[in-house]
Amino acid sequence: MHFNNSQKFNKTMFTKSFLKATLLGVVVLIAACNSTPTIDEMTVRMRKTDEVKILDLRSVKVNNLLKAEATILVKSTNKTISYRFMWIDKNSFQLYGDEAWKPLPVGSGQSGVLTGIAPGPGAETFKLELSSD
Repeated sequence: MHFNNSQKFNKTMFTKSFLKATLLGVVVLIAACNSTPTIDEMTVRMRKTDEVKILDLRSVKVNNLLKAEATILVKSTNKTISYRFMWIDKNSFQLYGDEAWKPLPVGSGQSGVLTGIAPGPGAETFKLELSSD
């Protein structure tokens, strides 16, 4: 098969465009795979709160409000541990100010679920804050 110069140029341009699009797709896929934050990245620990193990963090939009849940396990502790949720918008800015601290509803050796609902529709993600006395 013989190609003239115009056909060679078109074939070369198509190949380069295809390779660029494929490379871009791979980069986007890798970025998407790496964009899921870890539990440690979504948790802010103040003071000594190692007694609280975060087993799972999840969220869902309900009526355009973000609902967050954290499954926790409290190891043996004599301290009062409190929590609150920090609501974050799509640009990684904190929304709605600081919530009031709430005491953990479970005691030593127990597990439970902490639930929070964003006060407004702008929250896209959250962080769980823990503190002890």
